[in-house]
Amino acid sequence: MINDEFSKKIGRLTRSSAYLNFCEEVYGYREYFFNMMDKQQIDYILNAIPISAEDTLMDLGCGSGSILKLLVEKYGCQGIGIDQLDVAVMERTSTAITYINGDIDRISDYQIKPTITLAIDSLYFSNDLDKLVRQLNNIENNKMYFFYSQYLFDDAVEDKSILQSRNTRIADVLDKNGIAFKTIDFSENERLLYENSLSALKKYKRAFEGEGNEDLYQQKLKEDMLGRELYNKSRASRYLYIIA
Repeated sequence: MINDEFSKKIGRLTRSSAYLNFCEEVYGYREYFFNMMDKQQIDYILNAIPISAEDTLMDLGCGSGSILKLLVEKYGCQGIGIDQLDVAVMERTSTAITYINGDIDRISDYQIKPTITLAIDSLYFSNDLDKLVRQLNNIENNKMYFFYSQYLFDDAVEDKSILQSRNTRIADVLDKNGIAFKTIDFSENERLLYENSLSALKKYKRAFEGEGNEDLYQQKLKEDMLGRELYNKSRASRYLYIIA
């Protein structure tokens, strides 16, 4: 039921001109994006990750496939997108991209061998993150790039050490499995993204309403207000974990 509702939401957003205009202003690209990534982070993916035409790139929790499409078009590599969204909302613009409508926790069942795995705000959906990371690490020559935000929602929790790059949930799993990693701190990027998103949303409120998408506008507004509040309270952080 949750997957169906989320698929319908993403489907509506990918048909929304208001949301496309919003994405262009906030993310810096005229593409449908659904992750907490500003232009600097997207540029890092497009330009700083070493990708060649010989690579097979897997986007774990690919959403509608916007990032995967950009990378495959730029580098001429093979792409694999895995998500539980209805395939109707996934972009089908290249025969070089294979979409798997499935569970990210079942990587080993799909008999795939990526050389690069990208996970953008998708590891939260794993029911067994330890097992998933081990499966990914066991794929030969698989370099991994995990974008991960850590939040503290409970104001009563005084210990904020989990927000540090070495103490997040994903860092704990990587350490537990003896997997070495490097990090890039994108916390300030995410903080500013919430600010910019809220500012842009106000401009497109009437456009969302005109499309009959006022509920989607209100949902996005609520999400971004919460994100901004967490950063204002120093209860959020964001990192890119690099295993290469």
